[in-house]
Amino acid sequence: MEIEKEVKKITLGHEIGAGAACLKCKDKCEGFELHFWRKICRNCKCGVEDHDVQLETEENKKVGKLFEDTKYTGLIAKLKRDGVPSYRGNQVTICIPASTVSTATPVPATSFIPGSSQISAPSAQPPYSPPAAAVHSPASPATGPTAAPGTGSTSASATGRTAASGPGHSAVSSAATPTKGPVAATTVVPSPTPVPAKTDVVKSVTYEWAPPGINQSLALRYMELLPPEQRPIAGTAGADYRKKQMAKQLPDHDQDPERCHELSPGEVKQMQQYVRKYKDEALGVGDITLPEEMGQQAGMAGEKGPQGLGAGGKPGAGTTGTPGDKGDAIATMGKVGAPGAAGMSPTGPIGNYSCHRCQLPMKKGEPAVYAERAGYDKLWHPACFVCCTCSELLVDMIYFWKKGQLYCGRHYGDSEKPRCAGCDELIFSNEYTQAEGHNWHLKHFCCFECDCVLAGETYVMENEKPVCKPCYMKNHAVCCAACQNPIEPEAQRVSFGEHHWHAEPQCFQCSCCSKCLMGQRFMAMQGMLLCSMECKKKIMAS
Repeated sequence: MEIEKEVKKITLGHEIGAGAACLKCKDKCEGFELHFWRKICRNCKCGVEDHDVQLETEENKKVGKLFEDTKYTGLIAKLKRDGVPSYRGNQVTICIPASTVSTATPVPATSFIPGSSQISAPSAQPPYSPPAAAVHSPASPATGPTAAPGTGSTSASATGRTAASGPGHSAVSSAATPTKGPVAATTVVPSPTPVPAKTDVVKSVTYEWAPPGINQSLALRYMELLPPEQRPIAGTAGADYRKKQMAKQLPDHDQDPERCHELSPGEVKQMQQYVRKYKDEALGVGDITLPEEMGQQAGMAGEKGPQGLGAGGKPGAGTTGTPGDKGDAIATMGKVGAPGAAGMSPTGPIGNYSCHRCQLPMKKGEPAVYAERAGYDKLWHPACFVCCTCSELLVDMIYFWKKGQLYCGRHYGDSEKPRCAGCDELIFSNEYTQAEGHNWHLKHFCCFECDCVLAGETYVMENEKPVCKPCYMKNHAVCCAACQNPIEPEAQRVSFGEHHWHAEPQCFQCSCCSKCLMGQRFMAMQGMLLCSMECKKKIMAS
C-alpha cells in the first residue's frame, strides 16, 4: 500500500502539454504554458488545440466522463486503476481493394543466353489474354474484408495475380540430335509479346474515428459523403480538424466542476444539476442507418421497438436489437412510438425521407444519420449532421438536442447559461458583468495582457480583448509621425494611410512652413504633411 502511494503521482492540469510548440506562432512562442485561469497559452495567447499537444488520452477521459451515468455505457470503458471512465474512440483501418492493370515486360529477342544459341521463331498463336479478374467493390460487403461490429480495426491481405502461360507463350526446346560433328544444343524461343497482368492492390486507410457497430463498406461510404477536409484520416488535415473540434465543441469545463476555477459550493451544486439535466434530456450520439430500413423500423417501433437491428441498434449488425439493449458500441434506439401502419413512416412510404437540414431527399442505399432524441421521422445526410449555431460537423456524431435543433456541446451550454469571455466557463453565479457584448465573471473582466481588474479603469478593446491603458501604450499604441510619441487611446488623432498624428496644431502642421492644417486641405509625402505645391517644391529641392 505504501509503495503504491509512492508510485502514484498527481499530475496538475498545467503540466499537460507543457513546452509544446505552437502550430500557429511557430518560433515566436516559447512553448505551451497554460494560463492560471484562462484556457490559453500564457506565452502566445493561443489555445491548447493550436499547440502540438498529444491529448488523445485526456480527450478519451473527457468524453468518457461526458457519457458516464447515461445509457450510452457501451461507448465508454472503466479504467481498472482509478475508475475514470474512458471513451473508446473506434479507430478503424479500412482496406480498399483497387484493381490495377500492368503489362509484363517482354524479354528482348536479341538477348543472349550464355552456353546456347537462340533462334527466334514467330508464334503462330494470337497473344494470350487472361480472363478478367473479379473487381472488389468497396460498396459490397460481400466482396471486401468486413469489419466485425465492435472491432477497432480490420486487416486484409491481397495475393498478387500474375499472367499464366498460355498457347504461344511456352518456351519450346528442341532436343539435341547426335550427329557426326559437334553441334551445339539449340533452344527455340517464341517472339515475346506483352502480356497484360492484373494485380489487386489493397489500399489501407486509417480513420482516427469511424461510426461504430456498422460494416466496413457502410462506414467507408459514410466517410466518402463527408467533406474531404473533414474526414479524420490519420496524419491529415481532417484528423487535425477533429482534434480541434473535440476541444472546441466539448469543453471539459462544461461538465466537470473540478475543471473550473474557484466555484463556490452553491455553484458546484448548480453545475451538477445542469450536467444531470442535459444528460437526461439532451445528450445523444448519432446512429448510421439506411433510409429504406428506417421506414421499417419506424413502422414497427410502436409495439416491439426497432427490428433487425444488430449490436448497438445498427441495421445488419447480425443480431436482433431489443429495447434496453445497449449493444457493443452504442445504445439502441429504444422503444419509440410512431404513427401509421406497419411499413409506413411518419413522412410517407418506406424510405421516403428528406434531410432534416437541407430538405433534399435521402437516397436509397446511402448511409443516413439518425438521432434518437429527434425521433424516427428525422434523418440527416452525413455532411448535414452539424450544429445549428456554428454549422460545424458534430464531432464523433455527439449531439445535444433542444427545441427541434442539433447543438454541439459548447453552443448548447451557451443556450442555457451565460459564458464568461475571460475563462470560457459557464457562469453559475447570479452576479456577473456584461461589457462589450460579452458576459464576464466579476473577477475575470481583466486586462488580457497583465490580468489587472478593469472595473472602473480605462481600457481599450484590442482584437476583441480588453487591454488596460498602460499595456495598450506599451504594446499597441501607434506613434505620432510628428512628435514620435505614442498616441493615448482617448486622444484625438488624424490618420492617413499608415501614418498617424495627434490632432493638435503642434503635430498636425505643414512640414515646410509649420502652418496648422486642422480643417485645411493638405497633401502627404513620405509621412510629411504639406499645405501647398510651393511647400512641396521647397521640400523636394532641399
